[in-house]
Amino acid sequence: MHVSPTRLVVGALTVGGMTLALLGSPAGASTSPKQAVKNAIAATESATSVKISGSVTEGAQKISLEVSASTSGVGQGTIGIGTGVATVRLISGTIYFMGDTKFWTQQSGVSAAQLFAGKWVSTAATTQSGQSLAEFLNSRSFMKQLFSSNLNSSKFAAAGTAKVAGKSAVVISGVDSKNKTSGRLYVAKSGKPYILKIAIGGKGGVGSLTFSNYNQPIAPAVPSGAIDLDTLSTQSG
Repeated sequence: MHVSPTRLVVGALTVGGMTLALLGSPAGASTSPKQAVKNAIAATESATSVKISGSVTEGAQKISLEVSASTSGVGQGTIGIGTGVATVRLISGTIYFMGDTKFWTQQSGVSAAQLFAGKWVSTAATTQSGQSLAEFLNSRSFMKQLFSSNLNSSKFAAAGTAKVAGKSAVVISGVDSKNKTSGRLYVAKSGKPYILKIAIGGKGGVGSLTFSNYNQPIAPAVPSGAIDLDTLSTQSG
């Protein structure tokens, strides 16, 4: 099985190198936009954990996320790919996941769906499938991918303030005319300049992600009776 949803989400959110050129920060008038961007990225990446929720659609493919990710090697939540959904957990270097019939059919075919749909399976987080799922549960890795684009490639401007889940945020709009992509980024108005929400539109994709529950503990439990895919692969080889 090969699952590679990260590329879709990151690709949609970093079209034309504009991703966090959206990120003019609430750091105050004395801070340059470029430095404010760096400050917001640094603050977000420094968090020990964060909950990521939302969906992004690029072409006919949709990815939805409801995951709690951390920098300490643990995470859990649900990942939707197309019409399929999988519950995922990262514990001690192992990815545990339970996909529905549509998930397995889309990723590996009908035979795999018949064998594994609705059952917990496991694989090392270092395998191809394990890595692609683990990327969503490692908050620092996920953030670095989202924010790795060239900050100089887009025009951005303050766009007022808003509330995100009851929290005050500074809104920054960004436009990349070359790639016909636009978006808005919402940054916490008080305290550390954490990213609270990203919304995008245009050729690169449409959707939004929200970021909440910063620095909260995550304690996923090891599912009982999980089928070890790595052992099955070795035996079948």
